[in-house]
Amino acid sequence: MTHARRRAGAALGALLVGVLLAAIFASTAQAAAYRYWTYWKVAGSNWEFAQAGPAGTTPADGSVEGWRFAVSATSGDQSNAPGIDPVAAFEEICATTAPVEGSKRVALVVDPGSAGDAPPGEAPGPMKTYCTVTPLDASGYDVLRSAGPVRVGEGLVCGIAGYPARECAEVVDQTQAEPATDAPAVQAPAPQEQSSAVPVIIGVGTLGVLAILAWQLRRRRRR
Repeated sequence: MTHARRRAGAALGALLVGVLLAAIFASTAQAAAYRYWTYWKVAGSNWEFAQAGPAGTTPADGSVEGWRFAVSATSGDQSNAPGIDPVAAFEEICATTAPVEGSKRVALVVDPGSAGDAPPGEAPGPMKTYCTVTPLDASGYDVLRSAGPVRVGEGLVCGIAGYPARECAEVVDQTQAEPATDAPAVQAPAPQEQSSAVPVIIGVGTLGVLAILAWQLRRRRRR
């Protein structure tokens, strides 16, 4: 009976620690978000979050590329897609640009996003569209650079046409982010930036285990 109680107590303690760790991890994951340029392509009749960075993609002639500056904790959130109809985008943007032999036309949408997602002290400008004419083998990054200046850092597109002026894929607290005020940017931020909760989780887990061991030791001494 004594051994059974010990096992039950240890199991209960482990369960409580697991629940506590899960709650902490979940709340931290929900709060962590990034403010950065999200990168989009058109798939069928919808915007689709790009699965590869712009340097690793080669847009086809007649395709549409989109960038939107946004605060996001989940890649592919459709609320962060560029604010233009993807179906009619190419025809609208490239209607007056004639094809050039040996080159390709790619419609480019650059959407700075909402004022609520802007870095402190900065304001997004209007959305801009470009009908780019580039070599057939031009990458998504080449297409973007053909339309204006691009600021890069640590493998990420940090700024387009001077916006934002300084930061690059800033980690923000989503619970404090202002809601977007209007309708609807190459890679996801570096993985090491997402690990800030690990020391807390390890520390709480260690304390939980020590508490269980101390409880069992006291019970043995009383006997």
